[in-house]
Amino acid sequence: MAYSVHAVVNTLLERAEQQGVCDMTPMKIQKLVYYAQAWYLKLYQAPLIDEYFSRWHYGPVIPSLYHNLKINGDTVVKNKLGNILIKDGNVQYISPSIEDSDVIAFLDKILEIYGKYTALQLSNMTHQKGTAWKNGGGATGTPISLQDMIKEAEAIENRTIGE
Repeated sequence: MAYSVHAVVNTLLERAEQQGVCDMTPMKIQKLVYYAQAWYLKLYQAPLIDEYFSRWHYGPVIPSLYHNLKINGDTVVKNKLGNILIKDGNVQYISPSIEDSDVIAFLDKILEIYGKYTALQLSNMTHQKGTAWKNGGGATGTPISLQDMIKEAEAIENRTIGE
């Protein structure tokens, strides 16, 4: 089951706070979600999130997430993402998160591996030879295929095992 990007980001923000990862800027969040999606695709043969990544100047970006986070500029994101729901004249703010303990453990592992890097370091990592962002050869704004993301995770795994 693919989750909304809001649920994944909110869970990452919660877990990052618990793990002491305090530099969760919009760019860093984009890259962490990117790596979460790539590894989830590789490990479970299914997408973690229900949206696509595009090639942007600073690496893979989910356009809707960019627009939701751009109010933060390059500062730390402190508020969870959500939607306003109006039902029977009542206004509610819905802020989804993930409750599946296996997915939470997976996101904890993503934070353990990638959370130590700055947003710029993560961006630079997505630009290296063999990455889905680089291999696609598409112009800025073109989508990154799920298959290319899987290949990137496989290449990372092969480099890690080969070391």
